Amino acid sequence: MQNNLTILKLLADETRVRILRALAEKDSYVELLAERLQLSEPTVSFHPKKLLAAGLGDARREQYYTVYSLRRSVLDQPLSSLILEPADEQTAEKMREEAYRRKVLTSFMPQGYCDTMPAQLKKRMIVYEEIFSHFSPGSYAEKEVNAIISQYHGDYCLVRRAFVDFGWMSRTSGGIYTVPEK
Repeated sequence: MQNNLTILKLLADETRVRILRALAEKDSYVELLAERLQLSEPTVSFHPKKLLAAGLGDARREQYYTVYSLRRSVLDQPLSSLILEPADEQTAEKMREEAYRRKVLTSFMPQGYCDTMPAQLKKRMIVYEEIFSHFSPGSYAEKEVNAIISQYHGDYCLVRRAFVDFGWMSRTSGGIYTVPEK
């Protein structure tokens, strides 16, 4: 509940709401936000740190700048999920797992593409699950599987093999891959 209260307090500040609106349009760095919002740089630089701490945004380094972006998944939640307490520990655990999942995907797939597969199995599984989520139940030729995977990771052979090893898809001798109904 503390994190949700923090989010609601942050949304009560007009400057932070303006910054969130600006970030919803385009990822930005402090100087650009200050110019767009006609505010001083020190005023603007104070707020993104609070937004990051509450989980409303992300930051990445680009040359000399820290570029801030909006974490849309937090704002996509219904208001009721921010004001109602979790019913039990299981719900809280699911929220922690989803936060960890988002953190891993932000780190390893910042633009939706994974350049380097994580070494840690737990993190690698999250990346695999994200890539696999782009498959629907049905049959695919090997070229189709490769084309889908290569949109998200360069080593499609590694990922395809993992999908088969995990039982997420099966392969027939004719090179046809099948994703079963869930």
